[in-house]
Order: sequence, then C-alpha cells, then structure tokens
Amino acid sequence: MKVIIPVAGHGTRLRPHTDKRQKCLLPVAGKPVIDHILEPLIEQGFDEIVLVTGYLEEQLKAHVSKYDAQFTFAFQQEPLGLGHAVFQGLEESDAPALIQLGDVIYDLDFQQFCRPDNHRIAVNEVPDPERFGIVEVEGDRIVNVLEKPDNPPSNLAIIGLYFLSSQRPLWNVVKHLMDNEITTRGEIQLADALQLMVENSETVTAEHIPKWHDCGVPETFLEANRALLKPSGKTIDGSTLVEPVYIGENCEIVNSTVGPNVTVMDGAKISDSHISESIVLWNANIKGQTVENQLVEEG
Repeated sequence: MKVIIPVAGHGTRLRPHTDKRQKCLLPVAGKPVIDHILEPLIEQGFDEIVLVTGYLEEQLKAHVSKYDAQFTFAFQQEPLGLGHAVFQGLEESDAPALIQLGDVIYDLDFQQFCRPDNHRIAVNEVPDPERFGIVEVEGDRIVNVLEKPDNPPSNLAIIGLYFLSSQRPLWNVVKHLMDNEITTRGEIQLADALQLMVENSETVTAEHIPKWHDCGVPETFLEANRALLKPSGKTIDGSTLVEPVYIGENCEIVNSTVGPNVTVMDGAKISDSHISESIVLWNANIKGQTVENQLVEEG
C-alpha cells in the first residue's frame, strides 16, 4: 500500500536548526525523525512511499537511499498548504493509501489502522486544540472537521495520520478547492478537504491513537526525545552520564555531566558543562555551559 508523507516545509518554527537541515532530518532519541517514521512502516510491509518534498529535497533523497523500499519524490513547487502538498502524492484512483505527516511519530500497528472498511483519521484529546485540526463525532463517525478554530468546539485533535479506503474522494475535493481557490488562512487545507468529504456523505471515522509524538516545535521535539530515549549503558571516564542518554559516534565529553534525557549526535564536543533535557546536534561545541531544555545548534 502507498504511504504519502509530506516533508516539504521549511520548518520555520525550528529555526535556526532548519536553516541548513530539513526539519524531518533533525533527531530525537539518537536518529532523525524521518527514520522513526519510515522504519516501522517498512517493517510492517509499507514499501511504496511517496515523499512530498520541497525545501532541501536533495537531503531527503540522499538520506532515504539506505532503505529497501520504493520511493517516489513528488516536488511541491510552492508552499500552498497541507491539502495541496498531499494532492501531489494522490492519484485519481480507487486504490487505498495511508497519509502520515512528516513530523509525527507513532507506536502503532499500521496494518490494523488501514482496515479497508472506510476512511479513517487518527485523533486524540489535547490540552491546546487551537493548534490542531479538530473533529466532532457522533459515535466514531466524524460529522465535522475544522482547521485550527479560534474557539474549538471539542479538544479531539487530528494527530497527523489518515487512511483512505480510496484515494479518489480526497483527490476530487482537493482538486475542487484548488480549482476554485478556496483557502483557509491563505492555504489549501487538508482539513477543509476532509470536511467536504464528510459533506459528500463519505464515511470517515475517528480512531483514538494513544501513543504519538508531535515533533513540530522545539518543545515537542524535546518531549518526544524524553519519551523515546532508552538507557545507553555507556560510561565515560571523568564525566557522568545520567540515563537515559544517547551518545553518538566520535563525541568528546570531558569533565561534564550529561543527562538525563539527552541526545548527543555524532562529532559533538562537550567540556566542563552540564547538559540535561536537551538535544545536542551534530558537531556542536559546548564549553563551560549549563544547558537545559534546548536544541543546541550544530557546528
């Protein structure tokens, strides 16, 4: 089955870290977000993967070449919204497809999620629903979809995973939005397209997914890092590691305390410092600092 993963964005909320690295290549728990996404999909038999690319596309192409899967790269010429991005990977076809956003990690049986009875959207209750697309339901059937409403009627958020029992209905409604230049906040929104599907009497159900990790902003990157890190079992003479931590290759850690909940990527140098609850990017150089709850710029 085809998986469509939009990874075209500039990651403006994660600058300056995305000035030279595609957002989905930033790491949590020792490896890039895109690896956390692709590995379970490929292991579970999803080997036809469409990456909707744009900003720093060549980085994505080089990175995913290590995987034994069939990749297609659909280039989004302009950042016209998530609905427009997803459309680049859709076909006017009755074949099913899974859509997974490129900044969310799941612990999930994807084959079970892709049951062929009807369209399905992953949801969960959130404390800040104004940041998300929101659904209203009757039973498990979705009756209303709203794109980041100012006054959310519920806290049941769309969390970035969608199953289409047929691609054709979504293809049709997104094309309608594009042809008629129907936008919300200046963009072609996936939520608006899903609302049109509901209004067209397509059966779209909501499925609660409890284990998911949003990697859209620095705070949630750090939360995902905390949730996914495992003890390394490493020791470093003259320094203290407070588990869980991840220490990459060719790192130099001198007279420092690292952890808990710290990822240190390859080539980083840390001396006379205390690092906790943070992600230290590749080849960063930290000397004589106390760092907490930060993404540390790469060298």
